[in-house]
Amino acid sequence: MRRPRLRALHTSDVHLGASDASRGEAPDPQAAAFTRVIDLGIEHEVDFMLIAGDFFDNARVRQETLEFAAHEIARLERPAVIGPGNHDHVGPRSVYDRLDLTSIAQNLQILRGPDGETVAVDGLEVEVWGRAHTEMLPTFFPFEGAPPRGDASWQVGIGHGHYIHPQALLHHSFHILEEQLIAAARDYVALGHWEQMTRVSAGEGGSAAYSGAPEGLGGHSGGQVLLVDLMEDGEVRLTAVPLAPGAAPIPHDELPLLRGL
Repeated sequence: MRRPRLRALHTSDVHLGASDASRGEAPDPQAAAFTRVIDLGIEHEVDFMLIAGDFFDNARVRQETLEFAAHEIARLERPAVIGPGNHDHVGPRSVYDRLDLTSIAQNLQILRGPDGETVAVDGLEVEVWGRAHTEMLPTFFPFEGAPPRGDASWQVGIGHGHYIHPQALLHHSFHILEEQLIAAARDYVALGHWEQMTRVSAGEGGSAAYSGAPEGLGGHSGGQVLLVDLMEDGEVRLTAVPLAPGAAPIPHDELPLLRGL
């Protein structure tokens, strides 16, 4: 059965407000990068957007940062889903309780269920499942206990953590295990927590990747988003699009791939 062809924009680790306490009146580099992310989403005519955690750097960002974020998402004029990460967790003292972003960005949905929840993307044959971080616990497994596929044509996962591959440092928290991605059986899984863009193995018939950060904080080069093309035949094709104007996109077959097993 043929599916509707759709295009998603996947970003993560935007870390809005990372310099709010120190930059004074200077421009916010993370904000400038996110504006470019939205520009690219509009330019490439995406159908929806996925933000895989650490959208905000902390719960103490300036009020103007919260308002900026909501207005930028609204500017996309396409559905958007946030899966909170460890820096922008839900629960007590969550940044998402300071301002109802959805009152400004009515195209936005925020996953808040620590045990996981599924949201239907408005007007599209897409369902997104994910587990929201509630606090920084090393025992959190973002894809543990994912439910079976739903009824929509396209089934998408979103999660924030470390993909465990043979060279992984196992003391890292928030483990994402390949066997859990395989068991989740999603068509595409949008990952966050790594600043570097990387595809990871999710089993036959599945696709998963880190988008990388629009503006890196940890010394890694960020500066790109992923376009996720969901094809009529069920294939998922990724393209890394640099934020720098005029930079050449990186096609699916040239993106790095890590395997966990």
